[in-house]
Amino acid sequence: MAGEDRKRTPIGRAVFRTACIVLLLAFTNSCPLRAPGTTRSAIEVEGLRRTFLLHIPTAVKASNDKIPLVIALHPFTGTGASMERLTGFSAIADREGFLVAYPDGRQRVWNANPASPSSIIGEPANDVAFIDALIDHLIASYAIDPDRVYVTGASSGGLMTHRVAGDLTDKLAAAASVMITLPTEFPPLVTPSEPLSFLMIHGKADPFFPWEGGTVDEGPGRSTEYLSVADSLAYWIENNKASSQSVKEELPDVDPNDGTTVFREEFVANTNGAPVVFYGIRDGGHTWPGSNDIFPESLVGKTSQDINASEIVWEFFSDKVRE
Repeated sequence: MAGEDRKRTPIGRAVFRTACIVLLLAFTNSCPLRAPGTTRSAIEVEGLRRTFLLHIPTAVKASNDKIPLVIALHPFTGTGASMERLTGFSAIADREGFLVAYPDGRQRVWNANPASPSSIIGEPANDVAFIDALIDHLIASYAIDPDRVYVTGASSGGLMTHRVAGDLTDKLAAAASVMITLPTEFPPLVTPSEPLSFLMIHGKADPFFPWEGGTVDEGPGRSTEYLSVADSLAYWIENNKASSQSVKEELPDVDPNDGTTVFREEFVANTNGAPVVFYGIRDGGHTWPGSNDIFPESLVGKTSQDINASEIVWEFFSDKVRE
């Protein structure tokens, strides 16, 4: 039929190509991935333009499979771009084959504590609605497995992780927070709908969020009482129906010059529950382990190089599937 094809007009050929694409997509069970790399995008949520970076991996393990999504939430005053640099998740995504979204908090702030709404100027943003809409948008736009969606965050982004894990439990397979504990008012106000695998990483010498809890100065005329690490873990242990007795392990002191050592605790899930895992950094500060933090040690404390938090988080996520 080559002769017939040559007789088609330009409009006819365009219609023919469009029909082929429609037929191809009709028989494909997921949206195709776009070109690899990190790009900036935006969606509208409750009348606000909300921005985020999206990293598409350079390769996926099987082109016909849907792939996981990790949402990484930056610290206070940070951005999606700074979170990408801090964590190096994009390089891990390229190696392991998952998407990473790095959302931007409005005015570089996350409205994470329901008892104390946060905003620099104007009304606090509904960040739970933003992450909810972002998950829906990305699942609709890319070849994402809806049963393998994960969220993690650092500092205030870590608190936002706890909030999202509590309010959007049914959309997540697991969650992980780094360098944050819970405000005392948080547990009564945020109730997860079911057990959710949860990982926490925290430094014993964190100068901003004390290991034993206490008052945290959050700006002029504003302070909040925070729980201890043990009580913050207890929130998830109870929710996840996990054992209150942990299995503890001392980890190798890989870098004796970093001034830290690390231990790991796992609170094993009971029937119909989910595990809680904790990494404690002795002498560790308000830092992301394994990173090259831009803030001076005199301000934030020591950064452990004995573990890489991003690798730990992905390892924790990698075998978790929402049921």
